[in-house]
Amino acid sequence: MAKSISVSIEKEVPFYDVDSYRIVWHGNYPKYFEEARCALLEKIGYDYQQMEASGFFFPVIDLNARYVKPLVFKQKVKIRAQLKQWEHKLLIDYLITDKDSGERLTKGSTTQVAVLMPGNVLQFESPQILISQVETFLAKN
Repeated sequence: MAKSISVSIEKEVPFYDVDSYRIVWHGNYPKYFEEARCALLEKIGYDYQQMEASGFFFPVIDLNARYVKPLVFKQKVKIRAQLKQWEHKLLIDYLITDKDSGERLTKGSTTQVAVLMPGNVLQFESPQILISQVETFLAKN
């Protein structure tokens, strides 16, 4: 991929995401990835509502997270989502950094595949509508 599609969002760590030590519970990181992924899909012009309207769901089939340094209550962070693959699956990389220092805190990735609905038919290639949206975005930017 010559050009890159990415988006960054900012977030302050809320109290309900932390444990008794005031650090983010490890199971909440996928939620943060999801928030950035939704922003990325909106930027491309093919969000979850548009996916469903076009007859496809894109379930996550793989998720990886590398916890470098814990996120803490009230910390302001940036969450970047970057589209790495889209022809056969959606592969998105994530990077969470401290908003002020830029220090790397967490990195991860998710893999999603297209499933044609109804019928739950796994697709071995991404639907043409997704490929077109990505190619159109890349051509304009």
